[in-house]
Amino acid sequence: MPFLFPRSAGSSRPGATRRLLARTIAAVLALLGLQLPAAAQESGPPEVTTATREQKLDVVWNAIDGAIRPGYAAFVDAAREADTAMGDLCQLPAGENLTDAREAFAHLVDAWSRIEFVQFGPVMEDNRGARILFFPDRRSIGLKQVQAILADGDESAASPEELAGKSVAVQGLGALEYVLHGTGADTLETPQGDFRCRYGRAIAGNLVHLGQAIQDGWAKETGGIVERLTNPRDDDPAYRTADDSLKEIVGVFINGFEAIRDLRLKPAMGESEKAARPKLFLFHRSELALASLRANFAGMQTLFTASDVASLLPEAQAYLKDSILFEFENADMALGKLQPPLTEVVGDGPKRQNLTYLLIVTDSLQSQFAGQLSPLLGLSAGFSALDGD
Repeated sequence: MPFLFPRSAGSSRPGATRRLLARTIAAVLALLGLQLPAAAQESGPPEVTTATREQKLDVVWNAIDGAIRPGYAAFVDAAREADTAMGDLCQLPAGENLTDAREAFAHLVDAWSRIEFVQFGPVMEDNRGARILFFPDRRSIGLKQVQAILADGDESAASPEELAGKSVAVQGLGALEYVLHGTGADTLETPQGDFRCRYGRAIAGNLVHLGQAIQDGWAKETGGIVERLTNPRDDDPAYRTADDSLKEIVGVFINGFEAIRDLRLKPAMGESEKAARPKLFLFHRSELALASLRANFAGMQTLFTASDVASLLPEAQAYLKDSILFEFENADMALGKLQPPLTEVVGDGPKRQNLTYLLIVTDSLQSQFAGQLSPLLGLSAGFSALDGD
């Protein structure tokens, strides 16, 4: 991996030499995921970006065109694929069609996991994000509601339009996973699974509708989220300056890695093998927990590279880009050593070590974005989408 030494100011004075040496050592350690002890770090506050308003808004545009819009478009395509597959299964209940429906669901999970941490804009309107994925399901309230619909044969849940008015917990990916992989899913291969299948198709149709509404919202050039982000105004309550817009993009990483660490990994892993609670993994029934995590990291890396947010860093801290990419590589390496299902990995000592390492890397990435990148860009720290949970 190439390493770029900080550029010297051209001075041969001892103070300048010491400062250059300190920056060089800090850069090397940053690439290794380490930091200098506080007493050894360069004195004085770190530099803050001098990027212009236009440069910051270019990053916002990059994020929209390079990651956000394509991400939602891919989700809509996957939802349509799932809707078609469920329709085929309902028309002809058979093992082959059930396999196709489950594969389409896996593609849908992958597509959503790549974009799910963009928690602002159209996805927040009409509670769309929670309707697409209700998680965590504390006290299994959502599970009980899904089971009740299946037990009662509630025909109103077999209509996408009526389903959209029900609890958020019964109309999204979690509900569709239970339909395809939960108790009684084998009936989908027989005529006895007719209602279950029609309920599943209604969920898929509802997801198409939700995804399309989000995609349409991001497609609008005027009068919507895109104009607000790329043309911030003093009278906008959320996006008054370019910094406000940039903070929204950086927040995807800060809150995303926090969610992976605190909602996806820690609850299921517990403090030890004996304290593990594997059923708390998202998508554990379909054994897609690992695939979803892979897509989470891939989606955020795409956003990081497509946005080119690191181009805004002060020259002396430009090494942080390589440090972040290095941790993305570490995450990919850790994920590559894991095999599904994670429900078995979490209780197996040697296998669990790789999951523990992934947790450490996740925490490191969260810290890099919250504790280093954000302050260097002049953004306030401490914002969290999990506050109040």
